[in-house]
Amino acid sequence: MKGIPREVVVKNRKITNSREIRLLRESFSLNNYQQSILIGSLLGDGGLYSDGWNKNYRFVIDQGEKQKDYLFWKFEVFSNCCFSKPSYQKHTHSWRMRTISHKEFNYYASKFYVGKKKQVPDDIGDYINPLSLAIWFMDDGTKGPPNGYTLNTQSFSYKENEYLKLILEKKFSLLVSIHKDKKWWRLYISPKSRLIFQNLINQYIIPSMRYKLYAIDPVETTRRPPMKIGVKI
Repeated sequence: MKGIPREVVVKNRKITNSREIRLLRESFSLNNYQQSILIGSLLGDGGLYSDGWNKNYRFVIDQGEKQKDYLFWKFEVFSNCCFSKPSYQKHTHSWRMRTISHKEFNYYASKFYVGKKKQVPDDIGDYINPLSLAIWFMDDGTKGPPNGYTLNTQSFSYKENEYLKLILEKKFSLLVSIHKDKKWWRLYISPKSRLIFQNLINQYIIPSMRYKLYAIDPVETTRRPPMKIGVKI
């Protein structure tokens, strides 16, 4: 999709709500695929931020240089609600993607935020699926301790980690424990559940992020074709 300018200039006057932008706002709605990726991102590195009028929210995510391909993959997913391509942030040496502010994101902001603080929604179990789990892992997951997987959930309280643990156990039959990280907490997926977890998320892990997985089949993990954007969930 061709980038839509953030603003146009008419006789030295900046117009930030051009006809093209209004049409974009009027035509945009989140599809199920985007919703799942948004949910996984909000459990991970993504955030929702209100516009200057505190009326609508936009989806924003920053990733380091190593995750640049991953960020641009998300941009392709949400390109129908972005004004421009991701931009490089010199002060943080990272890449940033941001969508338009839109009422479609307000529902998720009400679920995931109390004021400006992110929280785990009470009904997160109704929304999380293998695709959103894969996104969450690509955002905040890592190998280890040896033979298991860690989800870095330090931004959530111990009670929220307990709830996430319960959801992962009940919905996906995973063995999960809570590990202390200094004064915070994070989730650890037992080695006994490693293959179950990998089988859940494997088809959704994009090539540039497959380094986060333990190899099951070296040929499969190095030659797997890119995931198609239109995959059904």
